[in-house]
Amino acid sequence: HVGQNSLTLLRLGIQASIATTLTPGLIDLAQRVFHVEDITLHAGQSGNHEHLLRTKQADLAITSNPFLDMDGLERHHVLTEKYLLVLPASYDGPTDSLEAVQQCLPLVRFGDTTNAGRQIAQHLRRLRFESERVIQADRSSMVTSCVSAGQGFSLLTPTLLIDGMVENMKLRLLELPVSGLSRTLTLVARKGELQNLPKAFAEAAGRILLKQIEEQMGDIAGLSVDRRR
Repeated sequence: HVGQNSLTLLRLGIQASIATTLTPGLIDLAQRVFHVEDITLHAGQSGNHEHLLRTKQADLAITSNPFLDMDGLERHHVLTEKYLLVLPASYDGPTDSLEAVQQCLPLVRFGDTTNAGRQIAQHLRRLRFESERVIQADRSSMVTSCVSAGQGFSLLTPTLLIDGMVENMKLRLLELPVSGLSRTLTLVARKGELQNLPKAFAEAAGRILLKQIEEQMGDIAGLSVDRRR
């Protein structure tokens, strides 16, 4: 797909929770700087991106899984972000521990079919936290809508909250009362095929996401994001 002065075709997979936020800026960068003629975008979970990369239906992907078991890929850091405690805006109960919160609300989290869901479940097991009542979903907007409606609490990163905040869902964000839970977004691309485009895309994605997070969620979310590798 690489020509002397332009890319004739670019196929990009983007994590579903950030796809809407990133699409305009990345398309602009592709067209304006790299003169890409045709662009195909795929939103989905990391499992979808793995399939697209393995079957060569995508040239690069911005994902929460760096696919370290796949050879022939280059990887560029986008950002690392801490999980936050996400509560209904009207919640006025205890927040000093997850056990105290779940006495008032059930846990709403990603299902185990998702990378985020497996990560959260594994971390909660290490903490020996037993969920008494659980609602599971595979889209961030579904999780945040349940919390906004007062149906539970959740553990989410700022990028997983973007869609809900865009839709003006009423949420209360606090630091998580447990440590050690974060996730990293990485841009992966087939090594050497796209010249300097993957690095430029990773840097642009990090800037766009951090700007959106700071504007929508303020300091508590902005300070939980680190763009440094």
